[in-house]
Amino acid sequence: MKDQTMQAVVLRSPKKLELIEAPIPVLRTEDEVLIQVKACGICGSDLRYWAGENPWALHTLGRHVDNPPNLILGHEFAGIVAAVNSKRYEPLLGKRVGVQAFRVCGRCGFCRSGRENLCRATTHIGHAQGWGNMDLYPGAYAEFCPAWGDLVFPLPDHVSFQEAAMGDIYCVAVHVVGRGSPAAGGSVLCIGGGPVGLCVAQVAKARGAGRVFVSEISPLARSIVEQFDIIAIDPTSEDVRDVISRHTGRATVGCIYDTVGTAETVAEALMMLEESGTYVNVAVHSARVDINMATLGSERTVTSSSNALYSDVREAYELIFSGRVNPAPMITHCLPLKQYQQGFDLLLQVPKQAYKVVFLPDRESRNDTGRSNGSRG
Repeated sequence: MKDQTMQAVVLRSPKKLELIEAPIPVLRTEDEVLIQVKACGICGSDLRYWAGENPWALHTLGRHVDNPPNLILGHEFAGIVAAVNSKRYEPLLGKRVGVQAFRVCGRCGFCRSGRENLCRATTHIGHAQGWGNMDLYPGAYAEFCPAWGDLVFPLPDHVSFQEAAMGDIYCVAVHVVGRGSPAAGGSVLCIGGGPVGLCVAQVAKARGAGRVFVSEISPLARSIVEQFDIIAIDPTSEDVRDVISRHTGRATVGCIYDTVGTAETVAEALMMLEESGTYVNVAVHSARVDINMATLGSERTVTSSSNALYSDVREAYELIFSGRVNPAPMITHCLPLKQYQQGFDLLLQVPKQAYKVVFLPDRESRNDTGRSNGSRG
C-alpha cells in the first residue's frame, strides 16, 4: 500500500473521541487478514465504552474492568479483504466479507465445553480485550482493521456492506434467543425496542415464535419496529399485559428478553412470565435489584446472555443472507467517518435522533454501499 496511514476514530479516555491519522495495522499472525472497512455500525456497547463502562467485562466476568486509553472503537463491520498473511487465505483477497469480531483461545474449560462465549482469553476487535499492551488498540472506526481469515463470511451480491455489518448484532440476538428457547408458536416479549431488542424479536420470529411483542417508549424506535411482523407497544399509553391478552388470550408470555435491565423492567417482566417461562437479562448493569421470590414459582427461570458462540455468528449471517431477517430498515443514518461526533450526538440525545448509525470509513469511496442488486426493502 502506497499510503501507510489511515483515518481512525480513537477513544482517548471516557467521553473523549478524536479523529487521527494512524498507522495501518500490521498483521501479526498467519491467521490475520487486513480488512478495508466499508461499513461499521455504532453499537450500543460503544456508547457504554465511550461513557467509561466495560460491557464485555460486565457480561463475561461479572465485574467492571477499566478500559485503557487509545481504543479504536467499532466491531460491527464489513469490508474487503485487502491483505493476507498466509497463502491459505489468498483466495479471500478482494472478497467482500462480513467479519466475526472476536476470537477465543480454544483451550480453556469454557472453550472445550462449548461455552466459548465466556472465554476469559477472548481477543475482541473494537476494545482492548485480549490484545495485551498496545499503543493503539484495533477497531473498525477506521479505514483498515485486522480480522481473522477463518472468521470472515463472503457476502452474496444482494447483501450490502451496511447490512452485513449488522452480523455482529444479529449474532448476539441469536445467542439471546437461544438462552430463552421459546417454544414453537409461543409468545415472546422484548422489553426495549432498540436495535438489540428488534434483532432479538426478528430472530425469535425466524426461529418459529408465534406472537412477538416489543415494548418501547420511543416513537422513533416504534416506527422502525412496526415495519416488521412484530407488535409494538407504547408502555406510556398502553398496558402491556392488556395488549398481550388481546392478541393471545392471556396476559403472560413464555419468554421475555429485557434489553433495558432496570429494577422496574425486571419486576414488570417477572409478573408477565408464564409458568416454566424464561426471563433473559440482556443489559447487564452494576445495579441491585430486589426480586420477590414468589414470582419464580412454577419453575420460572431468570438468566442472562453473554456475547455469542461461533455457531451463533454463522447462524446470524445465514439469516441475513437468506432474508429471514432484514437489517435494512434499522439503518437510519450513514455517515463518513469524519462525522463521527454527529453520529454519537444523534444517539446520545434524549430522545435519540437516530436508530442505527453506520460509518462509511473509506475516504476514496464515500458513497460505495457494496450493493450490487439494489436494496431489500
